[in-house]
Amino acid sequence: MLLAAQRFERVNWAAVEWDIRQKGYSIIPRWLTKAECYTLRDLWSSSDCFCPTVEMDRHHFGIGQYRYFHYPLPEFLQQFRHEMYPYVANIANHLWSTSRNPSPYPPTLEQFLEACHAAGQNQAGVMMLHYPTHGYNLWHQDRHGSLLFPLQTILVLSESGTEFEGGKLLVQEEYPQKPAERHIIGGNIGDVVVLCTASRPRYGHGPRSGEFYHGVAKVTSGERYSLSCLFHDE
Repeated sequence: MLLAAQRFERVNWAAVEWDIRQKGYSIIPRWLTKAECYTLRDLWSSSDCFCPTVEMDRHHFGIGQYRYFHYPLPEFLQQFRHEMYPYVANIANHLWSTSRNPSPYPPTLEQFLEACHAAGQNQAGVMMLHYPTHGYNLWHQDRHGSLLFPLQTILVLSESGTEFEGGKLLVQEEYPQKPAERHIIGGNIGDVVVLCTASRPRYGHGPRSGEFYHGVAKVTSGERYSLSCLFHDE
């Protein structure tokens, strides 16, 4: 499986940035083919790719399993992560820049990962998740370590309505002195969801930032696979 650069170039990144600014997430629909989703899902049965399985219920995260990939990543995921990074870094530098640090994120993933590794963050920030019937994932943020990239992606690898029911991707924003805002994202097989990792910049009387969380609603039947790709190592 190889990714042509043209696939990234065809994405309307200005629209993605607008979505991130307005609601904290954006869906790139049907970015992966079904065949690519099935090929990625087949990796789940390969112990050569992964660190040991984590059972969510043992850690009170929910019900399901996830597995971190270890380095070297499978070629498709290595290419996906490195080729997409410059686009999301450009968005991050627009939305999270400050007068003191106008370009906080370097232009290449290699440079950003060098900083992660220097800070002792060496675990590849890419994992596959499996939710069986009744599986779910509680509200959380993927923020382990001192260095954090403000955007992440979730690749939806199962077909809603055919392979599973329920299991919607959810987001929640929390701000001081106001009720939390929750949104159902959904997403279907082949979609790539770009979302805020821990906060979404808000603009009004000067930039403000609220806490941003995501989770997965209960799978009512079938099973759901997804792949979480962080641009920082943990």
